[in-house]
Amino acid sequence: MSTMVQQALSLARQPNVKRIARWGVLTLVVVLVMRAFWQNWQAVAAFHWHLNPWLLLLAGLCFMAQELTYGLIWRMIVEQLGLSIPWLPSIRIYLLAEFVRYIPGNVWHVLARVQMAEQYNIPRAQGFASMTIELATKIAAGLVLFCGTVPFWGDLGRLGGTVGHAGTIILLVGVPLLLAGLQPRVLEWGLNLLARLMKRGPITIAITYRGLLIVTAAWLANWAVAGIGCWLAVLALGVGQALPTALPLLIGINALGWIIGFLSFITPSGLGFREGTVALLLVLAGVVPNLALAGLVAIIIARLFPTVAEVLAVGLAYTQKDRPA
Repeated sequence: MSTMVQQALSLARQPNVKRIARWGVLTLVVVLVMRAFWQNWQAVAAFHWHLNPWLLLLAGLCFMAQELTYGLIWRMIVEQLGLSIPWLPSIRIYLLAEFVRYIPGNVWHVLARVQMAEQYNIPRAQGFASMTIELATKIAAGLVLFCGTVPFWGDLGRLGGTVGHAGTIILLVGVPLLLAGLQPRVLEWGLNLLARLMKRGPITIAITYRGLLIVTAAWLANWAVAGIGCWLAVLALGVGQALPTALPLLIGINALGWIIGFLSFITPSGLGFREGTVALLLVLAGVVPNLALAGLVAIIIARLFPTVAEVLAVGLAYTQKDRPA
């Protein structure tokens, strides 16, 4: 049996198999989405859209604010590691590196940022460490926000019995564990484990627990701004106005959708997984009446707005000249 497992793992590591599996999953996602649209098209066609351009503009500004603060949060982490980088280059490096995020693998933007950061005397080891800390705190903040929305669901039965109970358990147990996992010694142990797997030298993190919590708080604010953008976009489309808890629900749903999309590692930038998660949760939360309509809304708030904001932010980044220290 072990030989069969080893052969299967060896086969799965082959580039062609990975490529076929990736496109197979993406095709399946597209087919399921199209099937949902076909089955519920009448409900979508009958829906009365009430477009509010001013709310759409405000939503776009929220997404732009989220994009432009990414680099500043990364700069906070770099400073916590005892290094420094000017704030304008930090934004520029972050955004330009993120531009290659849609290449399958979710790793190319990491390599690009580390390489550009070297121009500002940030060693590769510390560059990788900063991005690992960034990812850990960003995911922790997103999970905390989603867990914080559990009381706003009202009837946890909408989540399903098992998932509802799991959400309560995560709120009471998982969040403290996540925050404990950000303790510098625990985080350093995890980074060195990763470094050994990548055959790199040991990493020492000169960062305090307080500093990590400050960074996590910054991510909480960042997620909240994006969630407000989602809420404004939903209001601008004329969906969900009657639900007073829509704002906190959308903040948590958007954060969890990004996390699921990132952890998928199959499609570029979580394409399909992020939108599917957001659409499903929009229906379960009662924000949108049916899955087909929720799919359209999810594409707008989880892909269209962030992508447009990212392109505009990258355009601004290109106008800044790179001046190494």
